[in-house]
Amino acid sequence: MKTHLLISIILLLGLSSVYAQNAGTLKVFSEDPVVVYVDETQYPTYDAIPLAPGTHFVRALNKEGAKIYSNIVTITAGEVTTVLIEAQGGAGQPAAAPGNQQVTQGAAVSQKGAGTLNIFSEFTGTTIYLDDIKQGEDVKSVNGIPAGNHYLKVMKDGVGIFGELIAINPGQTTSVLIKNDGQVAEKIMESKSQEREEYQSKKVDVIFTTNSVSTTQGASTLFPGFYGYYGYSSSVTNTSQISDFKIIQGGVKEIGDLGLANLAGNQNVLNRYASISKSVNKHVSIGVGMFLGGLLIGGPVLVDILVDKPFLHPDGTKAPDWEIGVATAGIVSCTIGYAITMGADKKYPRHYYSVDAAAKDAQEYNRKLKEKLGLPESYDVK
Repeated sequence: MKTHLLISIILLLGLSSVYAQNAGTLKVFSEDPVVVYVDETQYPTYDAIPLAPGTHFVRALNKEGAKIYSNIVTITAGEVTTVLIEAQGGAGQPAAAPGNQQVTQGAAVSQKGAGTLNIFSEFTGTTIYLDDIKQGEDVKSVNGIPAGNHYLKVMKDGVGIFGELIAINPGQTTSVLIKNDGQVAEKIMESKSQEREEYQSKKVDVIFTTNSVSTTQGASTLFPGFYGYYGYSSSVTNTSQISDFKIIQGGVKEIGDLGLANLAGNQNVLNRYASISKSVNKHVSIGVGMFLGGLLIGGPVLVDILVDKPFLHPDGTKAPDWEIGVATAGIVSCTIGYAITMGADKKYPRHYYSVDAAAKDAQEYNRKLKEKLGLPESYDVK
């Protein structure tokens, strides 16, 4: 019994070994996650699927379950067949590539079995992948690539801007040009919906407004008559333009000069406000002190003068001059203190910026905000 079991295991291992030697490999590359079926069998991973030589039916579904690729693929023993499924649902034709060696940057070049890839890109800040293996940032050349078809993918700002199968020939150099066209820019912008929403909610606009104000001055003299009125009238109308500006954040919130100065880090404006605020607080302190002092000292004396039964001078006698003087001084002190307190706020100017200076700070703030969010400088420029 044990002998039969041992023979069965040896036969199975032998068949597996023969199958492995005669099998080919299918590699599927896709910019987006897909579900891959081969001969109606699902393969959770599809970077290297061992298959028997011959024809196989390959089908791929996107994350919504829609079919984006289906084709008959021929598998050759000992070779790698590569299929590229493009992001928009198209698919490249399968192509055989001998061997399944890993590609590494800087490997020794064999004139018989390896080639070189040169990458010319109109973009900067790109990440290069070859067969889903990261090669580096802004790579210009990859050496020692085994001959055959390989999947070249280029990412920028987390978005795939290029993905194609490229053919590497032994001892030769293959060149690829990645052009900067409008479609790539639109694709990058479409992927940054959250960044665009954040920019729109935080950007600053300086809105310039102009209003016309008309005033009319004149006089008239009318006399009643038998059939109506007669007389004369004269008037003069003057129209003047009043200009102002508002500083708005996110299109809805008015933040004022100080809000912009804080966002833009304009220390000159902040220092000017601090100096004026210090002066205002000083005047308020003086005004409140005079008002409370006049009220505290002159108030009781004034009450003593006005009540029927005084408590600071004999009842039934006229208030002495000193009481009248103290009460008068208290009233004057309260009046002046109130005026100083209420007038202190008038020291604050309507604006700390000129409209040109405000627009310049807003523009610089918006530029830095776009840079922080990874948006191009030309975004939102009208």
